[in-house]
Amino acid sequence: MASFMDNLRRMVGFKPKGGEETPKKEKTDRQPGAFNELSRRFLACEDEAQKKDIWDQMCKVLPDTLFLAAMLYEGEDPGAPVRDRDLHASVGSKALYALNESIVTNGNPGYRMAKRRDPRRIHLLTLVQRKSKEEWVALFTDFTKLLPVFGQKYHITMISFNEARQIAKPYKGMIINPGSDAIKLDMSMLKQIK
Repeated sequence: MASFMDNLRRMVGFKPKGGEETPKKEKTDRQPGAFNELSRRFLACEDEAQKKDIWDQMCKVLPDTLFLAAMLYEGEDPGAPVRDRDLHASVGSKALYALNESIVTNGNPGYRMAKRRDPRRIHLLTLVQRKSKEEWVALFTDFTKLLPVFGQKYHITMISFNEARQIAKPYKGMIINPGSDAIKLDMSMLKQIK
């Protein structure tokens, strides 16, 4: 049994006295940034069996992943720029914020948490593919991915995967980090994720 001092040494990153190293714990599904790491591996992978394994892992971590999305409130003109530097949190995002804060706020140009909740209904901005005319709900893992696409002209919300999935039902699906590193999840793929 490890002593209190040995446990304290481990917590601050030192080896316990006597130099014996304890085995590292397996990573759990609730690791901050797990989706980002898995999506990088998924996009780089060329082996179909490995890609399927990574996809299965992504499906497990998506429900614990918090996303950013550009949004409008019901009744707002989509062509009118908004001057809002509050970061609006959906109901479901609050439980995931502590786990995902360092990831989702990466690249934040000065947005701060909204002090109160606006009761109006929100609409997430979508992207339409030119060739197919398919409409996708756009989600982003952090500000460095969101700002090049939507800039600072819209309200920004933090939203849980499950809430975004409900909003995406009338569309083709969701596209996470649109661009060269995009992960597209059509409705059949979204149904596979528990």
